Amino acid sequence: MQLMGSVDQAVHAGRGLRAWEDPQTGQVDAGWPEVAYESLRAINHLAGQGYAVPAPVLYDVLGNLKGVGYLLPQALTQLGQGLQASLAKYEVYDTAGDPHESIDVARGYLLAAADAARTLGAALEAAQSAIAGQGYRSDEEAQHVHRLTGGH
Repeated sequence: MQLMGSVDQAVHAGRGLRAWEDPQTGQVDAGWPEVAYESLRAINHLAGQGYAVPAPVLYDVLGNLKGVGYLLPQALTQLGQGLQASLAKYEVYDTAGDPHESIDVARGYLLAAADAARTLGAALEAAQSAIAGQGYRSDEEAQHVHRLTGGH
């Protein structure tokens, strides 16, 4: 296996795994994991405001969030593989003991997290499917329908 350079310098669509400074502009952009974290914080903030969430809106939200559950296992597995590969690329040390052992333990937890993410993705997809047939009417639309149907 040919080892690539450091992932610290790798960028995809203008972002890396950690905050990254564009050498041409000096602008610092958050890394993708931070963007994901901030996205979930924003969802928590918006959903925690007491708004009603009609099924079609939630359906769209779940459609995107279930992707987290389906993509996260691959990301975690690949990150664990990269951690293992770091042993061959760098002079790795561990102040708590043997770096090989701590990497094995970390990879075990990453695999457990990947399994949990698969379960998450499937549960979100099931929730999405459960509301797939729902729609809603605005207050104005509902009043119009009630007038047309005589309140039935």
